[in-house]
Parts: sequence; C-alpha cells; structure tokens
Amino acid sequence: MAFRLSSAVLLAALVAAPTYAAPTTTTKVDIAAFDPDKDGTIDLKEALAAGSAAFDKLDPDKDGTLDAKELKGRVSEADLKKLDPDNDGTLDKKEYLAAVEAQFKAANPDNDGTIDARELASPAGSALVNLIR
Repeated sequence: MAFRLSSAVLLAALVAAPTYAAPTTTTKVDIAAFDPDKDGTIDLKEALAAGSAAFDKLDPDKDGTLDAKELKGRVSEADLKKLDPDNDGTLDKKEYLAAVEAQFKAANPDNDGTIDARELASPAGSALVNLIR
C-alpha cells in the first residue's frame, strides 16, 4: 500500500510540475533569417526589409496589393479591415509595412528598438514573424 501511495504522489508531482521550454531552434533560425548584420536582434529596418520581401512573395499576380486569399491567414479578416484605410479589401505595400511596423512596436515592449530571441518568442513576436516570413 505504501508503494502505491508513493507512486501516486510522485505521479501527481510530475504532472503538476511546470515544464520550461528551452529556446527552440526555430526561434534562433527566425532571428538569423531576419538579421543580416548578425547582431542577434532584429531592428525596425530589418523587419521592414523582411516585410517588403514577404509582400513581394505573397503577391503572385504582381498587382501591388494583397487580398485575403494572398495574405494566407497572416492577418484576420477583422485586422484586414483595420489595416485597410481605403477600404478596398486589399493591402498595398505601404499598408502592409505599416502593419509590420505596428507589430514590431508591439513585440518590443522595452522600446529599445530591437527584437531579441525572448521578444520574438512572445505572442507579439510570433505575430511579427507571421508578417515577415
């Protein structure tokens, strides 16, 4: 009986113990992919350059705009409406890069002008990666 109790206590402790995820390779790769100066962070200029390249890749018909289908879920329908000041149902490059800049600022809570691996792993950082990948 004592063995069962000890096993049950051990199992409960293992289930209740928090697990801490180590930084993933994906996060490190994401920074490297958007960090041409290799300083380990992404600044706004780098984010905008990556966002511009992403826009170009997402625009297969080369009409200079992205509709909901071309955005491939990178922004929700509600966000598309917010990001589309001319209400034409599409984002041009200027509108898209404004979204990248706003998301960069959201992912940079310490306002130091750079996104590090910890910030990139946050929900706001993940949303930024979604726009610039």
